[in-house]
Amino acid sequence: MTLAGPAAKPDSLARVVCGATRHRDGQPCEALSVPGKRRCRFHGGASTGPRTAEGKAKVAANLRKRMQ
Repeated sequence: MTLAGPAAKPDSLARVVCGATRHRDGQPCEALSVPGKRRCRFHGGASTGPRTAEGKAKVAANLRKRMQ
């Protein structure tokens, strides 16, 4: 990792244009991605899903409840 100046960031923190299909018009999303990801917060860059056993159980219970 080499830094070229005060504004330089490592590649893992680089932000790129999201590029996901926006709405129904088919145009690409122009929002910046979440640092270290390829998509913006609106198109799944910030979502990590449940990580703990408690969180996974909660999601499963809500899914069962919703499917009834």
